[in-house]
Amino acid sequence: MLLRARARSTGLRAKGFTWDQIADVLALDHGVSPLRLYRLAHGRTAAEVVSLVNDLDPAGTASLREARLYDFEAWPDGGRRPPARCLVALARIYQTHAARLVADETRMSYDVRDRELLDATDLRHLDENRSPAPCPDGGRRVSIEASAGAPHAESTVDASACMELLRVIGIEEADVRRRELLFELALAFGGTQALRLLRVLGPEEEQRLGRVVRSASRVDAQTVATFEKLTAYARELDDGHGPAAVLPAVNGQRNALAQILVRGSMPQALRGRLLAAYGQLSQLTGYLSYDLLDVAAAQRALNEGLRAALDLGDPTLIGYLHCWLGSMAAYQQRAALALDHAFAARGWVVRSPSRLLRALNESVLSDAYAAAGDATASARAHDNALRLAGDPKGEGDPAFLYWISPSMLDSKAAMSLVRLRQSVAAAQRTLIGLDPRFKLDRGFALGQYATALTLTREIPEAAARLSEAADIAAQHTSARLADQITQARAGLQPWSGSTYVSRLDKTLQARGLLRT
Repeated sequence: MLLRARARSTGLRAKGFTWDQIADVLALDHGVSPLRLYRLAHGRTAAEVVSLVNDLDPAGTASLREARLYDFEAWPDGGRRPPARCLVALARIYQTHAARLVADETRMSYDVRDRELLDATDLRHLDENRSPAPCPDGGRRVSIEASAGAPHAESTVDASACMELLRVIGIEEADVRRRELLFELALAFGGTQALRLLRVLGPEEEQRLGRVVRSASRVDAQTVATFEKLTAYARELDDGHGPAAVLPAVNGQRNALAQILVRGSMPQALRGRLLAAYGQLSQLTGYLSYDLLDVAAAQRALNEGLRAALDLGDPTLIGYLHCWLGSMAAYQQRAALALDHAFAARGWVVRSPSRLLRALNESVLSDAYAAAGDATASARAHDNALRLAGDPKGEGDPAFLYWISPSMLDSKAAMSLVRLRQSVAAAQRTLIGLDPRFKLDRGFALGQYATALTLTREIPEAAARLSEAADIAAQHTSARLADQITQARAGLQPWSGSTYVSRLDKTLQARGLLRT
């Protein structure tokens, strides 16, 4: 079987077939598990695969054996279910999406954390026969200038999306009543992608939320707590999955919350909490749209959140939204607008008990001064931001500021410092101390470091760091990161004929990041 599959795979690869396509072809002739199909597609023996898995562990602690691999390949008809971490290693070897290595029914047998890991591990960009990733605007990478006036299209759930939603829920949930409830909630919250968000809820929370969504019951404190829980979890999902995967669910939740807010009367305290949740969701929607470089949609969502925060009279939330409007303006090099929002935020920040918000305000002010070309004022504000972020966390700091730390603010400031032709150390420092879960920010830091290295003509190292950033961009949907990588590559144009930059261009082209 292996020899026949290897011969067929070789012929199909020569015709441009991807590993996924070859596995699908082999499935027509061989009734074996997806895990075995991918080994056959690559024409590898079990011993070869085991050796490659063990080599992937730099600490030398992996101990996969041939017999155990055969057990994993026999599941679910026999053997044992492969651990999620093993599937991640095999996905790298087979250059595919980890979730494709098991059947849908097997995937749903893992707990939520393992399913999230499998869903997030997509290594198909390593396949040389795979076409470059589609660009956000259909034919080219989005830039901040091109998207500034782009019209915003509201997402809809069409008939085909409904069928896919029914299929996914049918695999995940056997109970008919809960299946119907999840379908109703997912439709209200943006479609199939909302299922990832709803997984955090318990059965009672789902039932209560369903009654409120269909206007069958009044809003109570437990319902408000459920919306607050979903809002906090949405931020965690963005850290791991990127804006394209999370935005539909966040916007769907925001729209559902807006309908509840205008529906009728409720106690003022509950209305205030719901309005705060709506303001936070608007900020998150704006940030996700900004990360996709849909500037028009980002500004609209942030301004809607600002209006909600002003109605609420919450100085912390008002200051936070002004900070994000200012940060986006600084990224666009609109210095006057960035300074305007930074100083507007300061007027509210002084009324807020949050020390972390004061740190963020100083960081945005630093970015705004850098956009205006004032290096001295930018450095002074950045030093203030680091000092405030390094102080012990206080009771007045809201949960949505969880990401603020000296390392994160250093990362935000690095690009401004590079633009001002500061030293490489400013960019290099941003890579130290970043929380590993913030992989997008590491991608930004690598791009900034590459730009700084280019300015000092350290071309081999700059190309290597930019290649590492491209690996992150290929697994994340941030158009902003892709745009930064494109700009950093443009700085290497004088050395485009060198071996290092030529190798980088092949990597960028394989990941759909090279403009032609």
